[in-house]
Amino acid sequence: MTEDFSGPVGPVAYPILQQIRDLLVAEEPLVEATMFDDPVNPTELIIEFSTGLDAPGRLEITWWKGGAYRYHYTEPAGVDFRFDNHPKDNTPNVHFHPPPDAGPAVPSFLAGVTQPQIITRAVIDRWRRAIIEKRDVGLLTPD
Repeated sequence: MTEDFSGPVGPVAYPILQQIRDLLVAEEPLVEATMFDDPVNPTELIIEFSTGLDAPGRLEITWWKGGAYRYHYTEPAGVDFRFDNHPKDNTPNVHFHPPPDAGPAVPSFLAGVTQPQIITRAVIDRWRRAIIEKRDVGLLTPD
């Protein structure tokens, strides 16, 4: 997924991915399952939810040691968006790719936030409000 990065982000921070997993399992009741993409060399945490907008969705998370991250939500029926922080030409490092198809990057409401736990809670709160409670993907866009 680093093909659209315009600068280095460092190796994946596996301990941070473990912390994010533990936080989501403890605090989000709609988490159905968690797994890492590779048990030997994990690069991505996958969170499966029991529900979504049109079908159960999943969140694919990568966190790099340099502080870059990617929270990519997807559903089989076509809901797709991403909260990112990484070097990208002609876009703020902290940006959002809006639904329905993770379109062109726009500034993110997460600018200035660096703590993994706070970012995770903010993404999940935005997801829950837009996808589960209000059923309106328009609520995901930046404030």
